[in-house]
Parts: sequence; C-alpha cells; structure tokens
Amino acid sequence: MRKYGIWLVLFVCVAFLVGYSVTTVLGKEEVKVDRKEVYTTIQKGYETQFSLRGKHLPMNKMIETLSPYFTENFLQVFTDENSRSDKQSGEYLLPAKEAPFSFNSETKMSYDEEHKILYVYERAKSGQYQIVTLQRDQGKWKLAGYHESQELLSEIKRLQQL
Repeated sequence: MRKYGIWLVLFVCVAFLVGYSVTTVLGKEEVKVDRKEVYTTIQKGYETQFSLRGKHLPMNKMIETLSPYFTENFLQVFTDENSRSDKQSGEYLLPAKEAPFSFNSETKMSYDEEHKILYVYERAKSGQYQIVTLQRDQGKWKLAGYHESQELLSEIKRLQQL
C-alpha cells in the first residue's frame, strides 16, 4: 500500500508541474521581434511618407499608400493635420526623408508587453533621442508614433532592452 501511495504522490506532483508549465506557456503570448523586419518597416514608412510630400493627392489615396506602414491611429493624426487648409498635404507624419537611425548597435529596441508597443530609439549626434513606436497589426509591424526627446522616455527606461 505504501508503495502505491508514493507512486500516487509522485504522479500527482508530475501532473501538477506539467499542467503548470503548459498553462504558463499558453497563457503568455510571446512576441518575436525580427530586427530586419522592423528596420525595413521603418525605412519604407519614412520613404513612402516622404514621397507624398507636396503632392496634392486625395486623402483616401494618401491613406491607401501609407497604410501598409502606419497604424490607423497614426494615420488619423496625419489626416487631421492635413485637413487644415493652411498646410500643404503630406507634410506632417515624420520629420525627414530617411529614418533617424544608423540601424546598427547604436539603435536600441524595447518591447512593452503590457501595451504591446515596440520602441526603437537612438541618441542622435545632437544629443536628442529619436524614438519610433511600432505596433503589430495583422501580424505585421507598423509605425505608431514618432518622438524626439532630450531624455529617454520613462516608458522605455522601465523596460528591458531587447
């Protein structure tokens, strides 16, 4: 009887550990970040946005052109800014033609699991941080925001670097 009791306890412990491990793996969505994919998205987003500067295209055509690289929220900001008559269309999304990154070891990434935001940032020669935020949309990374700051954002400081 004692022999069966030990086996029963051992079986229950193993079942508990296996069940706990499966729950842990299944309960936590793991986001894989492919640096090359992220960098390509940033570069193409910048280039596409810049190619629209000064062109007087209908807003729906601009959104159609930019939507593969930008989130709907970021495009809404673009639409709002460009609906003002005192500005030329296509000038507000990002400040330059090329992404502000060297795309080497100086370019850092941090992922916020809670808010599902990827921060890509680098300190420029001017001392300011150039920060692009990205979010997953239908399995692809898209640009969700752009920031310049003298200090690294507190959200990034609290995250572990990838």
